Amino acid sequence: MVERVKTGVPGLDDLIAGGFPKDSTILLSGVAGAGKTIFCLQFIYNGAFVYNEPGVYLTLEEEPERLISYASENFNWNFKELIEKKLVSFVSAEMYSFEKLRDLIESEVAAIKAKRLVIDPSTILGLYFEKTLQVRKSILDLSRLVKRLGCTTILVSEIEEGSGKISALGVEEFVADGIIILHYIKESGFYTRGLCVRKMRATDHDSGIHPIQITRNGIVVFPKEQIFTGKV
Repeated sequence: MVERVKTGVPGLDDLIAGGFPKDSTILLSGVAGAGKTIFCLQFIYNGAFVYNEPGVYLTLEEEPERLISYASENFNWNFKELIEKKLVSFVSAEMYSFEKLRDLIESEVAAIKAKRLVIDPSTILGLYFEKTLQVRKSILDLSRLVKRLGCTTILVSEIEEGSGKISALGVEEFVADGIIILHYIKESGFYTRGLCVRKMRATDHDSGIHPIQITRNGIVVFPKEQIFTGKV
């Protein structure tokens, strides 16, 4: 039996046999506006508040204070209380050394005994190296590190509208244990958000594109409904 980690996203666990495989590395990809940040905040918040699993949100672009304020103003997520209880940590990283990034992750995870980790966005890792092989090796090294630390990890990747890509760097999907794609599809003049489980190791998963809704409590997935579209 594979030990599962509840995602904290209603409806998603129904598509992946009950949750993410424990200590797995999940690539979360999507275009702008698809809901990637909301998904990650929800994963960390519900992990700590509902399942008592501490989490670290490592942001490489956005200021932690802005993420915390955004979560409080738009959703029912009081991260300040969880931070005070040492159940959640938000941290920004300097973008000049991959080794320092590794050290920061290790220290932050150890500080609160984190079981969940978000790296947003993982695209920044491509700035550390010139060659694709080096980027792939660094992501693999990072994946091995967080597994050793006992973290279920989400790597966030931004993809261009209409590109047909799964990730920004073109290597993350080969290293990740699972891939979730958030779609923002325009049909008949209207935008529809959807979620697709592209890959999930050790898991019998659904592969359809399912509609999602963003509510005051975060993202809700409708596992019994599908979006029928020719778009990938």
